[in-house]
Amino acid sequence: MLSMLLSDAKFREWLASLENPTKTRVGFKIFTIAGDLTSDWIKLYGQQEVGPEVFILDFLRTGSTFLDIGANIGYFSLLAASKCNAKVVSFEPQSTIAELLRSSVSINNMQKYVRVEQIALSDAPATMRMTSCPTNTGHSQLAAFNDENGQSNLVAVVPLDDWVKENPLEPVSVCKIDTEGAELRVLRGMSQLLDRDSPAVVIEIVEEYLAEFGASGSDIMSFFDSHGYTDVSGKYASRGDNNRYFTKIRGA
Repeated sequence: MLSMLLSDAKFREWLASLENPTKTRVGFKIFTIAGDLTSDWIKLYGQQEVGPEVFILDFLRTGSTFLDIGANIGYFSLLAASKCNAKVVSFEPQSTIAELLRSSVSINNMQKYVRVEQIALSDAPATMRMTSCPTNTGHSQLAAFNDENGQSNLVAVVPLDDWVKENPLEPVSVCKIDTEGAELRVLRGMSQLLDRDSPAVVIEIVEEYLAEFGASGSDIMSFFDSHGYTDVSGKYASRGDNNRYFTKIRGA
């Protein structure tokens, strides 16, 4: 539906003219990017994805920590801080997007709740390149090691478990992971935290993207199973939702 609307030049012009920052349905404001699919969706509907939003609010405990891995412009980070007074760590390696999120944090006076980390997460420390997708910043991803077409912007990459050792956190109750194919690597790099805090996890699973990193959806399912998680996607996923939902609360 949105793609059809965006094919109309007058609609794109009208959308670009809307107030920035955008006020969401929940009430917080968020800075958006002209011509970006994620931003346009939020400007048009006042929210991002419904399934992850409901899941996050169901399991996020007041005063606990929410990890937004692949935060982009930060809709879910700001949601967690505004609705649950949660401590939020937003991992967003794209420098311009991270700065935009910091601006949103500031305009909502959420500095004491939201911390923006301009790094990428994986299963081993490294410095890697990121591709860019100007019309859909949510599709930017770490470049495969043999990718000749990767952009020249370099990003620091660390395992979350290593980062937590240097940056102690309050118990993590919910984690959102959207890293355009690197999800299994992110999970492997946070095994200790998963076993320590048993957070509920919403994670994007797109086979095409996972394959670029030598992984699959079944690998992710096996990983969660080995850590005692249950797939509760039937309660939260709707048609067209690329996310899967996991919790250690049996029968949830």
